[in-house]
Amino acid sequence: MSTPAKKEPRLPRTMVATRYLVLIPIIGLALAAAMLFIFGGIKLLELIWETTLVFFGLIPAPESDLPIYVEIVEYVHTFLIGTVLYLTSVGFFQLFIRRVDFPRWLRVSNTEELETNLIGVTVVVLAINFMALSFNTNGDYLVRYGTSIALPIAALGLFMGMRAWAKKMDRETELKEQEFEERLKELERATRETSKEESE
Repeated sequence: MSTPAKKEPRLPRTMVATRYLVLIPIIGLALAAAMLFIFGGIKLLELIWETTLVFFGLIPAPESDLPIYVEIVEYVHTFLIGTVLYLTSVGFFQLFIRRVDFPRWLRVSNTEELETNLIGVTVVVLAINFMALSFNTNGDYLVRYGTSIALPIAALGLFMGMRAWAKKMDRETELKEQEFEERLKELERATRETSKEESE
C-alpha cells in the first residue's frame, strides 16, 4: 500500500515567491537608468551639434558661464549615475531572480560584490561632481564641499580595505586548516603502514 505524498508547507513556498517582489525596484531602477542614458545622450548630442555650428560660425556662441569641457563632464556625471542605477538593477536580478550570462565584471553572486561595484562607481561620481563644481563656485564653499566628499570617500576606502584584509585572513586560515588536515592524513597513513609492517 503506497503512502500518500507529503504536501509541502505553504509558508516556505510563499516566502520563496516573495522574492519576485524585488522585480518592482529592478524595473524601476532599470527605467530610471534608461531615462538618464537616453535624455543625457540626447542633450550631449545637442551640445556637440551646437558646438560644431558655433565652431564653423553658423550660429552665434551661446551665453554660458561654463566651458564646454565642464558641460561634457556634467553629462559624464549623469551617465555614471545611470550606471549606478543599472548595476543595482542587474545585481538585484542576479541575486533574487536568476543568473544571467553577463560579462564577468557584471556578474554578481552575493551582496558583497554588488556593494563593491556600487562603491567604486559612487566614488567616481562624487569625484566628477566635485571637479565640475570647482569651475563655478567660490573657494570657501568649495573647501566645505570637498571636505564633505572626502570624508565619506575615506570611510568607504577604509571599509573596503578592512573587508579585503578580513577576506585575506580568512583565506590564509582556510589554507592553514587544509595543510593541517593533509599533514594529519599523512601521519595517519604513515602510522597505519608502520603498524602493518610491525604486524608482519
